[in-house]
Amino acid sequence: MDRELVRTVKLATKNHAGVLFRRAVRHLPHIVAVTALVAAAPRLSTLLAAAAAGGVGGGSTMRWARALWSDLAGELGPSAPALAVACWAAALAAYTYAASRPRPVYLIDLAGYKAPREHEASRAKTIAHFGRCGRFSGESMAFQKRMLERSGLGEATHFPTSLISLPVDMCLRTAREESHAVIFGVVDEVLRKSGVAAADVGVLIFNSSLLSPTPSFTSLIVNRYGMRPGVSLPQPQRHGMQRRHHRH
Repeated sequence: MDRELVRTVKLATKNHAGVLFRRAVRHLPHIVAVTALVAAAPRLSTLLAAAAAGGVGGGSTMRWARALWSDLAGELGPSAPALAVACWAAALAAYTYAASRPRPVYLIDLAGYKAPREHEASRAKTIAHFGRCGRFSGESMAFQKRMLERSGLGEATHFPTSLISLPVDMCLRTAREESHAVIFGVVDEVLRKSGVAAADVGVLIFNSSLLSPTPSFTSLIVNRYGMRPGVSLPQPQRHGMQRRHHRH
C-alpha cells in the first residue's frame, strides 16, 4: 500500500511539473519582458529625469526621443547599437509570437437530438420485442439481455425505429433515415438557438464512427443548408483513432 502511494505521489508530481513547464514556456515572452522592464526601470527613470531637466520635454516627441537615445548611448558607449538591435529583435519576436498563437475557440451554443416518444422503450419491452421478431436464438437473447442490463441504458431509452418495429428492419436505407433525422435535427436546433446563419459557418467538423455513406454527411449538410463553397471540412476520425491507440 505504501509503495502504491509513493508511486501515485511521484506520478502526480511529474504531471504537475510538466504542466508548470508548459505554462512557463507559453508565458516566456511575458516573463522576459517584465524582467527586462524591472531591471531597466531605475536607469530609465534617471534618463527620463535628465532629459526633462534639459528642457527636452517641451519639444516634439521625436526630439525628445533623440535626446533620450543620446543620453542612453552616452551611458552605454559602444554597446548601444547592439542593445538597440537586441530590443528590435525582442520586439519582433514578441510580435511574431503573439501573431502565431492560436485564436481562442468559444462554445456559443449546443444542441442534442431528442427523439419522439414513440421511440421510447424499456429494457424489458426491448427484449420482448427482440424475441417476437424471430431472428435470435435463446443464447443470443440471453446475451442481449445481459448487455442491456450492464450497458447503463435506462427504462426510457429511445431506440431507432428499425429496432423496435416488426419486423426488425436493419438496412442501409433505415440507417440513412435515422442518421438524417438526428443530424439535421441537431443542426436545425443549434442554428436556431445560436442565431448563426448557415452561410456564415467557416468550419464544419463531423464525426461518425458507425456509418460513412456516399455522399458524405458533411456534403449533405453543406448542400442542405446552403453553406458557402469554401467552408473548411476537417476530418477528425484519424485523430480519434490515434488518441484511442495512445490510451491503450
